[in-house]
Amino acid sequence: MRFGPAGFPMGSLKEKGLGYLQELQLGAMEYQAVRRVPTKIEPLKRFGEEARARDIVLSLHGPYAINLASTDDEIARMSAERLYWAIKAAEAMGARHVTFHPGYYTRRGKEEALRIAISALSDLKERLKQEGIKVELGPETAGRPSQLGSLDEVLRMAEDVEGVRPTIDFAHIHARYGGILRKKGDYGRVLDEIESRTGGLDGLVVHFTEVEMTKKGIGEMRHRQLGSGYGPDFRLLAEEIAERGVKWLLISESPLLEQDSLRMKRIYGSALSQVVDSGRLK
Repeated sequence: MRFGPAGFPMGSLKEKGLGYLQELQLGAMEYQAVRRVPTKIEPLKRFGEEARARDIVLSLHGPYAINLASTDDEIARMSAERLYWAIKAAEAMGARHVTFHPGYYTRRGKEEALRIAISALSDLKERLKQEGIKVELGPETAGRPSQLGSLDEVLRMAEDVEGVRPTIDFAHIHARYGGILRKKGDYGRVLDEIESRTGGLDGLVVHFTEVEMTKKGIGEMRHRQLGSGYGPDFRLLAEEIAERGVKWLLISESPLLEQDSLRMKRIYGSALSQVVDSGRLK
């Protein structure tokens, strides 16, 4: 298990961020290319080299301006192109996984939108294969019902396109379905489905934060820090994954970034110790 923030840590200057994460003994970071994808290769390579020297595993979050299922052909084309350049940036820095939001249903039916997105990902993977690029594509579970990205949909993408492995965002799953992650068994059912359809849980890139839902009680409104009371409860997830012995890249999307990364690491460490002491490790 590795823990780290979504973006550079708040407690240091950006240029000292990786060193600060190393001091905190956090072993991961998600590079945020959500507004602009960097295109200068040498700085990306140097950043990746420093991360490796400090034993920090990188992932990358691609642009928000992606809608693979848009009814506008030019928007769909440019979405795939933005994702391509995010993958190129990830390759340059040595990040193995690119998280991205697949888009929106807009005026399409859900099945049609999914089919079009899968076709776009298949085309993109063929382009990457021809260039010898092996970065993993991570469609992220989405937090709003209007977004393409239910758990079933991102798993369908992984089933249909080689080299796609979803990014599992538990806050988004919780909010999209009106607060469904209330008990340890709720997490267990989600993990069982992922495992049965992808062949395993190890190596997943996972996002976690607590989340405030809309006034209607369904859909994500904003991220909240751990312990805010909004849920979902990380302790229950920590107990479940400690028993399963999984190894993830677990990214904190809390407003407190690295502070809540550390808190999750401590909670998980405590849960793992209890599991090992009691012999409950599966």
